[in-house]
Amino acid sequence: MVKSIDHRLQAGDIDGITAAGRIREKLKLPVVYLSAHSDDATLERAKLTQPFGYLIKPFNERDLRVTIETALHKHRSESHLVEQKQLLEMILRSAADAVVATDQTGAIKYMNPAAEKLTGWPFSEACDKRIVEVVKFVNEITGEFTDNQAMRVLKEGRVLYLDQHMALVARDTTQSQVTDSVSPITHDTGEINGVVVILSDLSERQQIPVLEKEIFETKQLQEETSKTLAAQQELNLLKSHLLSIIAHEYRTPLAVIQGSSEILRYYSKNLSPETTESYFERIQFSVERMNQLINDVLVFNQAEAGQLPFEPSPFNVTAFCRDLIEEQRLLLGSDYNLNFNYQSSGIVANLDQQLLHIIISNLLTNAIKYSPQGGSISLSLWCELDKICLQVQDQGIGIPPADHYKLFSTFFRASNVGSISGTGLGLSIVKKCVDLHRGQISFTSEVGVGTTFTVTLPVTSPTLA
Repeated sequence: MVKSIDHRLQAGDIDGITAAGRIREKLKLPVVYLSAHSDDATLERAKLTQPFGYLIKPFNERDLRVTIETALHKHRSESHLVEQKQLLEMILRSAADAVVATDQTGAIKYMNPAAEKLTGWPFSEACDKRIVEVVKFVNEITGEFTDNQAMRVLKEGRVLYLDQHMALVARDTTQSQVTDSVSPITHDTGEINGVVVILSDLSERQQIPVLEKEIFETKQLQEETSKTLAAQQELNLLKSHLLSIIAHEYRTPLAVIQGSSEILRYYSKNLSPETTESYFERIQFSVERMNQLINDVLVFNQAEAGQLPFEPSPFNVTAFCRDLIEEQRLLLGSDYNLNFNYQSSGIVANLDQQLLHIIISNLLTNAIKYSPQGGSISLSLWCELDKICLQVQDQGIGIPPADHYKLFSTFFRASNVGSISGTGLGLSIVKKCVDLHRGQISFTSEVGVGTTFTVTLPVTSPTLA
């Protein structure tokens, strides 16, 4: 890190501001200015280099220390955000389906490579064009063009699907049989900010040969096509839901990070060390939340594709659980009481450590999320014959009886969660991880009293062939 740099250098052809700009651009390091110059021209030049602070001489050590610590912390947070953005971009770029996103006017703001290939439009040329100019559909039976559902979704704010026998007309007029779903992108206030269109190329995936129109009009083929489209639409709905969740769940931590960073940047001189530290903690907690969301999505995708790794090996489960509890305590501080109860300090089992981490961390996260501040959460570990038992107990809001039977369903959230954020992925992922171990998970719950989840896993888990 460049802690400080004078406005003027003693030698060379460039001054300090130019040097700082090059350091920021080439090395991506945070820069803090320490200068005797406060004239408008110097300040305007300095701002162009995006510094993390600008101190005027004379200064005191406390101001310098707070400014440097703030710069370091903000730099780490920005690095985390860049990594998360790159990961999300990689997921979308790797998707086999075409993804197109617009703003609230219907102007295209994003296309992944699959969308560029399917439509024949490079994103550099399609950007800011209205989606109806780029994504066009034609009825394969009548040959007539049909309306793009995107503009309708912008007005109605609900998910819509493409009708049967529709083909996408690419830029070179070639046609591809597709299914699609169009979902609104909504703000926390309910305002529609755009749409996400997901297109699946059925002709390529199913390798359907080009047939005469008369064949498509037969009753038998129509029934088969209807079944395929229904299954594809269900898959598109799942994908649209997942994209909507990512967009919605990212807004809150991003807003916290942005707001806290701006306060620290512009008002750090007027903040006490305690207040400054609280803003650092908010940023760190939000980054952890975003990491957890990305991890959940990646694990969910692997599980849905049947590609979740399962590699059991013997290890000390007691020590493993103790470390998990300590990690949570460091994150939460004194806001909650976390307890770990165990039968023996040497409980060893042949399990998959990564999957066990997912199971326990998700159950603990849920227990904390739905418990009041200051509440008690306990993790218990014991053995029964050839099985180990894990139990997570909280004193939170509980689960209504009517919701019990579908609690492990994908995207399901209990009816009493209110404004508490969540994706509805956690417990479905836990269930898949338990199933891979050939174990069992059960729970008891009472509204207003709390919930207890119990997981039993064989001490020697079977190895998948």
